[in-house]
Amino acid sequence: DIVFISLRDLEKEEKSLIEKYGIKVIKTSELRRKGPESIVKSVVRYLSDCTDIYVSFDVDCLDAGITKGTGTPVENGLREREAEDLMSKFMQIPKICCFEITEVNPTLDRENLMAEIAFNILQRSVNILMLH
Repeated sequence: DIVFISLRDLEKEEKSLIEKYGIKVIKTSELRRKGPESIVKSVVRYLSDCTDIYVSFDVDCLDAGITKGTGTPVENGLREREAEDLMSKFMQIPKICCFEITEVNPTLDRENLMAEIAFNILQRSVNILMLH
C-alpha cells in the first residue's frame, strides 16, 4: 500500500524492494502529462482498500534547482507549484489522516530557501484542509 511520486535516483536496494513488492511508482513526466488531479484520483483508486492514507512529502522529489537544502538533490523533479498543486489535491481526500514534510536539512539550505518552499507547500496544504 505504497505509492511513490517523482522518485528518480534509486539505490539498487531500493529498486530491488520496489520490484520485489510491486510498489507503484509515478514518474514526474507522468504527473506533468496527466496533471495532479488525475494522479491523485489514480492513487486513491490504487489505495481504495486503505481506510487511512498517510502522506509523506520528501523534499527530494523537488527539482535539484530548488532543493539545495536537502542531502540528495536530483534533476527532473517537481517544481514548487507542481508540488503545491499535487499536495493540495491530496488534502481534499477525506482518507488523508496525516501529512508530513521530510528531508529539509538546514545545514545545507541557502538563505532558508528550502525551508521556505517546504513551508509554502505546508501552508497551502493546511489552507485546503481548513476549507474541507
